[in-house]
Amino acid sequence: MYRDVSSCNTYDYGDALCWDARYVQENASFDWYQRYSSLRPSVRRYIPTSSRVLMIGCGNSLMSEDMVKDGYEDIMNIDISSVAIEMMKKQ
Repeated sequence: MYRDVSSCNTYDYGDALCWDARYVQENASFDWYQRYSSLRPSVRRYIPTSSRVLMIGCGNSLMSEDMVKDGYEDIMNIDISSVAIEMMKKQ
């Protein structure tokens, strides 16, 4: 059973149940800082497309998908939320 996301606060960011509730209730993708298109110049400058990339706390961000479209091939996504991971697997 999932919590109501409104009961979660910033102190609960380490609680998988709060993240699960968020992803169940807010089905749209979410990027914390910027979309990949804004970060692309820095990413391309410092991370070659041949790099192995680990996305820690990937959530349901489109960043990995956009990086694959931009030529990155070896990206591993991990997250504390099993709901986020299952959503991303379906994509």
